[in-house]
Amino acid sequence: MGKRGGKKRAQLPPGERFLVILVEPQYGINIGAVARVMKNFGFRRLALVSPKCDHLGFEAMMHAKHAKDVLEGARVEPSLSAAIRGCRLVIGTTGVLYRHWHQTFRTPISPRQLRRKLSAQREGQVALVFGNEGTGLSEGDISACDFLVTIPSSKEYPVLNLSHAVAVLLYELSGIRRVFFASSKAEKEALLDAFGRLVRRYSPIMRNPKKVMVAFRRMVGKAMLSEKECAAIHGVIRRAVRELEKKGA
Repeated sequence: MGKRGGKKRAQLPPGERFLVILVEPQYGINIGAVARVMKNFGFRRLALVSPKCDHLGFEAMMHAKHAKDVLEGARVEPSLSAAIRGCRLVIGTTGVLYRHWHQTFRTPISPRQLRRKLSAQREGQVALVFGNEGTGLSEGDISACDFLVTIPSSKEYPVLNLSHAVAVLLYELSGIRRVFFASSKAEKEALLDAFGRLVRRYSPIMRNPKKVMVAFRRMVGKAMLSEKECAAIHGVIRRAVRELEKKGA
């Protein structure tokens, strides 16, 4: 018989809570090395978005060593949106600070800061998104993420090898046993829609309504709102919009 007070959420094993996503990886050597470090730290979920090489080929398998099962279990998806389906949080990675900043308004945090953000009370699936070896994540990819993480490194050569970057991030996250159960994508979109209605009410006297919307979207992603927090803010904005509509403002 279940406990009173509501249905208990199913808890995922630590290694199942994180999904490593490689966007258009170019080299089998790196994919294999990523699989190896994933298994080193107890992570098993891997997704590849439009890979440019065979993730089950000789080079990938050879460099995976005893993590061939991670490669064999990897999902191959046509787009990032397909790969992140079902994830509560989407975290992008970058070796270049403020890449596409004017379009995305993103200020990256460190892996240690990420760990502190995720070391909370409830479970939720988290996507860790890595760009390809040549160009990293595109503006569109970054826009699909809730926030960005960067690994502090030398200014002389700040961009790490793909598998090395995955290793550093997974090492930092490997001690987490429970992660924050953030609001769902639908809940966040409802909040953004309500805020958008408010912005449109004042757009004639605003300098740049589009930037206000982008900034609010980024703030919502970075804040990692819980379901209750999201609902509370949504309720206030919705009430404000209704009052304005009644007054004909």
